[in-house]
Amino acid sequence: MMSPGTAYASLKVNPVPKASKVSSRPRLRQLVDRPDLLEHISSRLGPHALTVDFSRAGFHAIPGNTFREFEELIIFAGLNGLVISSSMDGNRTFLTGIKGRHNECLILFRHAYGKVTCRLGVGNLGADAHVGFLTHTTFKEAWRAEYGKQPDARVPDDPAFWTDLPFAATQLNELQGIVWRGGTLCIERITLEP
Repeated sequence: MMSPGTAYASLKVNPVPKASKVSSRPRLRQLVDRPDLLEHISSRLGPHALTVDFSRAGFHAIPGNTFREFEELIIFAGLNGLVISSSMDGNRTFLTGIKGRHNECLILFRHAYGKVTCRLGVGNLGADAHVGFLTHTTFKEAWRAEYGKQPDARVPDDPAFWTDLPFAATQLNELQGIVWRGGTLCIERITLEP
């Protein structure tokens, strides 16, 4: 039988620790301090619930160290670029990285939201991946999840490839973005609720 301390240590989802094994030092502060990104953001709450689905994207790639506006999102690619890809059966379209690891993506929302749900593909990461939800005005991680590299890679057509990652913020600590680092996640859609 496992002791409570051992059981807690084996969990993948934990409060934000001081250091992350996925990335030694995220460049989040540098990204958020860019005035060309911040001028697109409002501190007001989003007016209504909406879903941003990457099947509606009118672009195919975001080169490294650039950003793209897409509906309610401002998407910044780190050193490695991002691409819009589709499953083999054509039923799913998603944002993903071009590397198996060392991906870095910052997704800012134009408005602050109380609840965010991401539809993620985590079946073929290539490396451990980190997803963090960012509070508005401070851009600090309010909560995070880590996904480990799977021993058997799956394909996006497999239902077990996909999972929903929801987070509801406390009042006055609404969310303004998502950060992703590490393995090759696939983001199919993001649902935002005031």
